[in-house]
Amino acid sequence: MIYVKRENNKIININLEETEGFEKESIFDSDVKLFLQDSNNEVVKEIILKLDLGMARITEDLIDTLIQKKILLFTDLPEPVQNKLNLKKILREHLNPTENIYEDEELKL
Repeated sequence: MIYVKRENNKIININLEETEGFEKESIFDSDVKLFLQDSNNEVVKEIILKLDLGMARITEDLIDTLIQKKILLFTDLPEPVQNKLNLKKILREHLNPTENIYEDEELKL
């Protein structure tokens, strides 16, 4: 699901998170497709960037889960990937040591 803002029954903006003044809409809605086709490349690039950032965090959490379940060994990952994952964990803990993505997502449901 995405959230859209309409003016005169026409989509004028898209957001990936619930936002005041926006309504929930299916990504397969014909109006959404029309909005994206008519949008300039900067709007589409902004949406892709937001999606990529979210997917990066999902991938990190998936890797953590696979390691915790002993399906994947951390050392199976290439060293540059290990370094990036370790650095991001250290930076994230430094910014907010009590943050938990699962808690954040549960609050939004």
